[in-house]
Amino acid sequence: MNGKPWWRRWPVYSLPFTVYGCTVTPLTNKIEVGEQAFVIGVGEGSDAATDLFAAPAGGGSFVRLTFNRAEERAPALSPDGLRVAFLRRSAGGPWTLVLLDLRNSGERTTPVPAEAGEPERLAWSANGERVLLRGRGYYESPAPPGKPLLQPARDAAQADSLTAVLLGDPPRGSIVPCDSGGLCIRSRTGEQTPLGAGVHGAIRWGSDSVGYFSNTRFEVRPLGGGRVRQPAWKEAPAGLRELTYHPGATSPP
Repeated sequence: MNGKPWWRRWPVYSLPFTVYGCTVTPLTNKIEVGEQAFVIGVGEGSDAATDLFAAPAGGGSFVRLTFNRAEERAPALSPDGLRVAFLRRSAGGPWTLVLLDLRNSGERTTPVPAEAGEPERLAWSANGERVLLRGRGYYESPAPPGKPLLQPARDAAQADSLTAVLLGDPPRGSIVPCDSGGLCIRSRTGEQTPLGAGVHGAIRWGSDSVGYFSNTRFEVRPLGGGRVRQPAWKEAPAGLRELTYHPGATSPP
């Protein structure tokens, strides 16, 4: 053989196990998915592998969610906060859409069609029944319990709206590249407001705020004005990026 222990010869994508009939996942007793406000992002662990990490939205320690040597990116939490869609590929190969159930670490996968090109962004339909992919055009797949299968989106205009970073409830604006560079909030009337120098990775943060990286810090800014705050996160992975947020069943922090 190659000299490695048997348990290191294959990639490990998740580590669920069962204790007395209860499924234990990396988030067990750390984050109440669907109930508690939390984030998932991409980062590098101590082994330099790219994986997904999760943390309570208001502050706390990050927990490693996936464990493998493949590249992972573009996580998107479902509307109910119980599942996350993301992209995975091994050794520069083709991308795969992964749908991970956060309650039991069960995964469903489907390949990204070659004609989709380099995928840019994932999103969910409002009812959580479909996953949208934006690449060279728009694609959609049924979400579990349906069998995942990416096909050209039936309504490209709707897919374009769903994969945009919309702000407010109902949406009052969206995140777009500024004409002069950087990121702006564009209102429904077309006015653009820059988010500031060094801002990147902007996301919707609940119904009334926007979150973004400002240089190396992550900040949350109320859309209506007010104090900018920073989540008190600990043990964040190296290279933290591409956050996705779920507000939980109660008001966001």
